[in-house]
Formats: sequence, structure tokens, C-alpha cells
Amino acid sequence: MKMSIVMALMLSALVNVGYCQDQGKDELLDAAIKEFQQAIEKNPSCADAHYNLGIVYSEKGMVEDAINAYKKTLEIEPSFVKAYNNLGVIYYEAGRLDEAIESLKKAIASSTQYTEAFYNLGIVYHGKKQYSDALAAFKKAVELNPKFEKGYYNLGVTYSSMDAIEESLAAFKKTVEINPQYSDAYYNIGVAYAKKDQLDEAIKSLQKALELNPNDDKSHFALGVIYQAKRKAKVSSGKLEKP
Repeated sequence: MKMSIVMALMLSALVNVGYCQDQGKDELLDAAIKEFQQAIEKNPSCADAHYNLGIVYSEKGMVEDAINAYKKTLEIEPSFVKAYNNLGVIYYEAGRLDEAIESLKKAIASSTQYTEAFYNLGIVYHGKKQYSDALAAFKKAVELNPKFEKGYYNLGVTYSSMDAIEESLAAFKKTVEINPQYSDAYYNIGVAYAKKDQLDEAIKSLQKALELNPNDDKSHFALGVIYQAKRKAKVSSGKLEKP
């Protein structure tokens, strides 16, 4: 029986401002760009203006402009850790993984307690299939923030990628201990139990995932595979009742 674990690895880009998601979003983003540009024109050394301009460029999908804005931020203020973090996120999303690692390491060097930078570094390492490095980064993230549910979740995903089923199961269980509504964690708990051939426990976890998210197709699929496996086991043992 083969089931794959869904790796819902989520980057955590820290931003100082938020924008509404309604139909006026683009107009507001354009207006924000204009205002930040004017602020920079009047005060070119304002690191915050360059930083927030980078955020808006990123939201508009203007990748190179965002990168340049964050780089300018760091020219002005080399210890601006959030700019290093967000630059790492953009590099990751652009598939420039080595540059992402370099930027995130600089964020960590500037602030050794920066949980999100360790977390994002773990994601990038996972993307490079450097699982031991990813594991170390996620462990540091949850050490700094013991209630960091996504940190434990991605720790579980990484353990699973390394075929360390017991460790992945423990990490996913920690995830739902922190957040009992984390449906994907229940799904992955079910997959881990299935890999251990504890099919009844797998079914319970996958049913819980569907209770929380009834539209979760992967949990429906996994349950179907497990029910097939249970039927085959009964057929093989001669215990399946014939109609």
C-alpha cells in the first residue's frame, strides 16, 4: 500500500502592512506604490519606505522590483532582519534556492532568535532535499517557539521524507495537540499509521481529518486505499463473509 504525504510547506513572510482583498485591491496597491515612491523621493534613506515598497511589489508579482527594493533597504540598514527574511522568501518562490538560503542565514545572523527565519530556512532546505539541514532548522524554530504548530507540522513532513515514521508521527501529534483543528496533520497521522499497518488507527485519524475538512479529497482517497487493504487482508485470511 503506497500513500504519499501532502507537504503543505508554508513560507512565513513578515510584513508591516496589510492590504484588503476586495475588487479594489490592485488600485490600492498601485496607490501604495505611488506613496512609497514619493516618500523615497523626499527621503531616499528611509529604509522602512523601501521595505514596504518591496512588500507591495511582491504582492503585485513584481519579483525583480521587490528584490531590488529589499536590497536597497539592506544597503541603508544592513541589520533589517525582516528584509533579509522576505528576500529569502522571494528567492525561494522564484526557485533561487541558494540565494534564499544565503539571505535567510543573514537574517538569522542578525537575530539568532528569529523563529520565522529558521522556519523558512527549513522549507528551503527541504526544497533542496537537504533533509538533515531542514530538520535542524525546524527543530530550532520549535525550540524558540514551542507553540509553533506549523513548525511541528513541517518537522513531521521532513521526518516522513526521511522515512522516520515514529518521529514524524510524534511531530504530527504535537501539531494537533497545539491546534486540534489542523486537518492536514490528522491526514498525515493517518498516513503514518497506515505505513505502520495500524489500519484502524489510520482510519480514525483520516475520519477526523474529514470531520474538520469534508472536502479533503486526499483523505477520502487514503481511506479508500485503506479499506481496500483491509478487504484484501480479510480475503487472504478467509474471514471475508460472502453474500
